[in-house]
Formats: sequence, structure tokens, C-alpha cells
Amino acid sequence: MERAMEQLNRLTRSLRRARTVELPDDNETAVYTLMPMVMADQHRSVSELLSNSKFDVNYAFGRVKRSLLHIAANCGSVECLVLLLKKGANPNYQDISGCTPLHLAARNGQKKCMSKLLEYSADVNICNNEGLTAIHWLAVNGRTELLHDLVQHVSDVDVEDAMGQTALHVACQNGHKTTVQCLLDSGADINRPNVSGATPLYFACSHGQRDTAQILLLRGAKYLSDKNGVTPLDLCVQGGYGETCEVLIQYHPRLFQTIIQMTQNEDLRENMLRQVLEHLSQQSESQYLKILTSLAEVATTNGHKLLSLSSNYDAQMKSLLRIVRIFCHVFRIGPSSPSNGIDLGYNGNKTPRSQVFKPLELLWHSLDEWLVLIATELMKNKKDSTDITSILLKQKGQDQDGTSIPPFEPPGPGSYENLSSGTGESKPDALGGKQEASADCQDVISMTANRLSAVIQAFYMCCSCQMPPGMTSPRFIEFVCKHDEVLKCFVNRNPKIIFDHFHFLLECPELMSRFMHIIKAQAEYVQLVTELRMTRAIQPQINAFLQGFHMFIPPSLIQLFDEYELELLLSGMPEIDVSDWIRNTEYTSGYEREDPVIQWFWEVVEGITPEERVLLLQFVTGSSRVPHGGFANIMGGSGLQNFTIAAVPYTPNLLPTSSTCINMLKLPEYPSKEILKDRLLVALHCGSYGYTMA
Repeated sequence: MERAMEQLNRLTRSLRRARTVELPDDNETAVYTLMPMVMADQHRSVSELLSNSKFDVNYAFGRVKRSLLHIAANCGSVECLVLLLKKGANPNYQDISGCTPLHLAARNGQKKCMSKLLEYSADVNICNNEGLTAIHWLAVNGRTELLHDLVQHVSDVDVEDAMGQTALHVACQNGHKTTVQCLLDSGADINRPNVSGATPLYFACSHGQRDTAQILLLRGAKYLSDKNGVTPLDLCVQGGYGETCEVLIQYHPRLFQTIIQMTQNEDLRENMLRQVLEHLSQQSESQYLKILTSLAEVATTNGHKLLSLSSNYDAQMKSLLRIVRIFCHVFRIGPSSPSNGIDLGYNGNKTPRSQVFKPLELLWHSLDEWLVLIATELMKNKKDSTDITSILLKQKGQDQDGTSIPPFEPPGPGSYENLSSGTGESKPDALGGKQEASADCQDVISMTANRLSAVIQAFYMCCSCQMPPGMTSPRFIEFVCKHDEVLKCFVNRNPKIIFDHFHFLLECPELMSRFMHIIKAQAEYVQLVTELRMTRAIQPQINAFLQGFHMFIPPSLIQLFDEYELELLLSGMPEIDVSDWIRNTEYTSGYEREDPVIQWFWEVVEGITPEERVLLLQFVTGSSRVPHGGFANIMGGSGLQNFTIAAVPYTPNLLPTSSTCINMLKLPEYPSKEILKDRLLVALHCGSYGYTMA
């Protein structure tokens, strides 16, 4: 490189003196002489140098092994490019990555260079090492005008790269509408799959290219999944591309129900589903009502499955609450949002918008029947026990056999006796019946409490979304009052249920007061409130902090320490060891360890309170903690920096000062220990708080 620069400087000086120079004999030096001229398209100078030279115009140089023709095509130096072609430069020469000059001209949109290369028989079908042709580069960058000229020379517009992707794939991925239309007009296969089975429509949907997807569907693109079964709709929902989903539904209406069913898929991010459904609901009033009604129907189905004891509790509970959250979100942002003053029907008005809750009324009715049944069992003291457990277990067994069971209905009058007599067994005596009734009732509560509580949470969410912010639904308050005893029983058995499902007790003071006498005396409640305040309420912030923390310190390293050891590493020693402080202190500007002022200073430090020592440390270093390892490891602005005391001439009323970046205390030469202590404490109590750094 030094030789090339020397040659270039010599050439420049010669040209300024209007002298003609010759190129060096070796190609390596000559090419670096010519390269700046080619980049600047100084074709006359290049022509003069090449006229009497034996330079090989196809000489490849540098790590990528490109010729001067590559440089000219890349920079758009048309005159130099033509000159090199006339001198015999190979238009199809490939560099180390397999790119020809035509590849580079296409990538950078050098139209004139492309035209000249085609005139000199540049092959447009050559692929680089990744299988990319010149039309791939034009498609990537959306250079439609150049593509239109180039496809006339292409033997196969569907040539594939190493991943089986055609120019149409990459144009769809990048959303170049006119480029897509040009390729389709040129005969590109609209349904051509790549090696993983992804079609151009798949690529358009994966990046939310609405207009491109619409062009493909209008031209007859098929709705096909890839080899893993992932569909274009899956990609749209995963990315939250509501507009692209709208286009897919426009051409394939059956996909609407597919989106609704996706709300039950835990693998899909809930916020993306919300985003898609939010967009779809804004298209029209009828679409808005259709989405809400469909979501309500799916929620009702999931709720009934949850109340069926044969279902998986965790899966059904999460599914129900997820759907209801999405339902409430769409309801709030729609034209019937509570904030716009429209009557939402929570008082029973038969408005079209209130009808979207109608499918859910079946679920609320089943919930009410369950709670009434449990309340009845709780109130029974002397009557014979109803073997509800056997009924529920029988229902569970039938469900597992595949028989469809409708939502549970409480037994009618006389059914208890029929159940007992039907077994051929005698009725239990009064005492035994009472004990058995209590046991059976507890079994019922154990089997149903969590399931019913999840449905109650869903009911509360639906009631709340119909109310303006800050208001509690009258209907829900009435519901709680009606089933007061059963809900108290649930809370009494498991106070944690408040934070799992009974959020209304935390959000509605008038309801919380009804339960306080049950839970306020329980230590577990105090623990749960502490847990809520310290962790659950700020869980997103904690997760974000941990994510950033683990970017620098992997979890595997943190696991080596318990919480106390980790606190010591991060925050330093909780107490200040004065003897360690003295051992690791330096003196400057005339002070020495034996000086009276220094002796007084350390006597004062030993005599002040621990809190004042912390203030002193913070005043000088900017940190209120001693690092792990003691004062020997105190850090300054440029690394390890010991605590330092510097002498300052004394004047009356002069206070100590500090330089926190170098951990230096500037201590005046006070005439007595008393004055030193007085001035030091004034500085600490009045001036330390402005130096907080850690």
C-alpha cells in the first residue's frame, strides 16, 4: 500500500506538470495507480496510462479479487468502464464472492453501466456464490426500471438462489410493488416455493407487506403453508400485521374464524393478537360486532370446559382469561368504548353493542348455579348429605369416556333421596350424615374453588370493561353480595386466591371491606400483600432489570452466591472499618501520617457516629459504601484510587472540600482538634448530599 501511495503521489505531481508518465511494470503497483482514476471516472488519464502499457486489464487485486472493471461498474464510472471493455476487460469475470461487474452495477442501480455491460455480452444468468443473479439484486432494492430492461435478457426469471428463493420472493419480502408486478408480467411463478416451502405470498405476509400481498392474491396466488405447516396468516398474526390479515380475510373469508380460534393458542403473543383484532374491528361497525360476538362464543365454550371437572385446569383457565382479556380490549377501543358516553347496556338495555355479551350470559348462568349449589351445601346442618362428590366424579368419568356433558345443573328436589335409595344402601344416621355432609362439601369446594374463581375473574373483567374508568359495575357488586358466603369460604380456605383471581377485592374498597374480617388476622395475608407490593406489582420492571443485568453477568455466575453474598459484592461492606481506612489512606501537599492535624482528623473520625462516617465517605468518594475488599479497592475516575488527604492553608471559617473523582479530601491546617471537628461536621451535614454518585 505504501508503494502504491508513493506511485500515486509521483503520478499526481507529474500530471500537474503536464508530463506523461508510464505505469509501473508490475500489475500490483499499476492497479493501485489506476484505481483512484477509475473511481473518479478520469478516462482520459486512464487511457493515456494504458496506451503504452502492458498492464493486464483483467488483473484481480485485493482480498476480494476484483478487477478494475468491477470498480468502474460499482462506482458508475461509465467512460472508464467502456474504455476497459474496449481494452479487452472480461465483463463476466467473477470476484471471490462470485459477483460479476453486472452484479455490482445492478446492486447499486448503475443503469448506464448495466447497458454498456449488456452491449459487451455480459451474462445476466451468472449466479454468485449465494446463487444470486443480477435480477435478484434489482428485486432486493426495488429497481423496477432497470429490472424491466434486464429481464428481456434473462433466460429464466425464476432462477433460484442457494435457499431456493427467486427474485419474486425477495421483492415480495421487501414490499416493492412495481417490481413484483414487473416480475409477474415477465412470467415469474407466483406460487414457486423455496427450499422450506415458502411461497412469495408467505414472504409478503412474514414482513407485513399488505400491498404486495394484495397484488399476489389478485393475481391468483394460492394460500399455502410451508413444510412446517406455518401459514401466511400465522406469520401475520405473529407480527401483529392487522392490515395484511385484513387482505387475507378479504380473499379467504374462512380465515376470520381461524384468527378467532388463535386466541386459544398460548404460543402466540397476546399483544400481537390484540393488535390484529383491534385493526380488524376498526373497519366497520358490523365487523366490530362480529369479532366481539365470536370471541364471546369462544370464551363461553372455554368457560364451560373449565367448569367441567374433566378438563385440564391450568390450560383451560389460561385460555379463558386470555380470550376474555382480548375481548375486553377490543370492546374498549371500539365504537362502544365506555369513554364515549354511549350506553353500553350494563343495565340490561337491548342495544346492538350490548348483545355481544349475550353468549357469555350462558356461562354466567352456569356460574351462578354452581355458587348457589355450594351455598346450599354450606347451609345444610342437619339434613342428610347429598353425595355431590359422587355426581361430580361420575360426570368426570363420563367426560373422559368421550361423552359430551352439558354444563352442570343442580339436582332437583328429591334427587338426593333417589341417589341414596338407588344404591340399595341405607341412609346414614344423623351424626354420620352430618360428618359425611361436611366432608363432601369440603370435597366439592376443593374440586371447584379454583375453577369457579377463574370464571368469576372473567365475569368481573367483562363487567368492568362496560364501565367508565374508576367505576365498579353495579351488576358485579350485586353478584358479590348474592354469593357473599361462598366467596368468603373460598378466601378463607386460600387467601392467595385474592391475587390469583379475586382482583376486584384489591380494586374495589367497598367489596374488600366485606372480606377484611376474614383475612386481616391471617399472617398469610400479610405475606401475600408484601409479595404483591414488592414483586408482583412491579414484575415487568423486575424482568426488564434482570434481562439487562444478565446481559453482563450470566445467571450461571450469580447462582454461585446467596442473597447476602451478592449484596456484599454489589453494595460493599455495610460497616466502615476505621483501622482499614487509616491503613489505605495517602497524604499529599505537605501532610504526613504523624502530623497533628492528621492525628486529630482520625481521632474525630473514630469519635463520630457511624452515620457521620458514611457521610464523610460519601463527601469524599461519592459513594456511601466501602467496596468488597475494603478501602484498598476504592475506585476513582480512572481506576483504583486510594483515599487521599491534601493540605490546604488555613483561613478562619474555611470548610473542608473534596474532589470525588480522585477521592481527595482537602483538609485545612486547623489550629485545634475542636475547630477541625466543628468545620468537618458542618461540611458533612450541609454539603455532602450534592456528591451522591453511587
